[in-house]
Amino acid sequence: MSIENNNSAFMANLYVNGLPVVLNQQRLEQRLQDPRITRRERLDVEVALVDRDATSYLTVADHEDETPLLLKFALQGRGYVLRTILRGAYDGFYITIEGGTHHLSVSDTAGASYFSISKHAVENAKFDDLQAGPAYVQLVSKRNGEAVYMANNGGKKYFMDVDPNPTGHDAFNHAPVSFVLKLVDQ
Repeated sequence: MSIENNNSAFMANLYVNGLPVVLNQQRLEQRLQDPRITRRERLDVEVALVDRDATSYLTVADHEDETPLLLKFALQGRGYVLRTILRGAYDGFYITIEGGTHHLSVSDTAGASYFSISKHAVENAKFDDLQAGPAYVQLVSKRNGEAVYMANNGGKKYFMDVDPNPTGHDAFNHAPVSFVLKLVDQ
């Protein structure tokens, strides 16, 4: 079943704490537009922009008014497959969960990862459950049954399908991230 011909596909944006979910590439490109950026910061950003590992992971924008990443959610058997709708290098790429790091990133070579959408009182939400308007949701990885978490490592914010608690102590466990899913089109 192809995503392009899937009747239960829809397009949406995701937000976390009012900030749009974007590819790090989008965040870095926006950073270059900042008139207060120093030469050192500009060079660091330019170096990062040519590194695929530094640009291909999902993160949150630095500012609320930035353009969110448009995602196509297509229901396929086991769950939703997510693809990017983005002019440029990563258009049509799958959202995947990297094997070793568990980071959510985009890829055109790795197979798609499957997700379910969990909404208040609806464990496996479908398009009909989301039509009423923006909703708080959690993305749940079908690979391990875990909700997606947001990690912050030295200012680098990224999403992963495991708790980013490196200590293993329960007192430092994180809560899964709550996204606001805002439908754009079906």
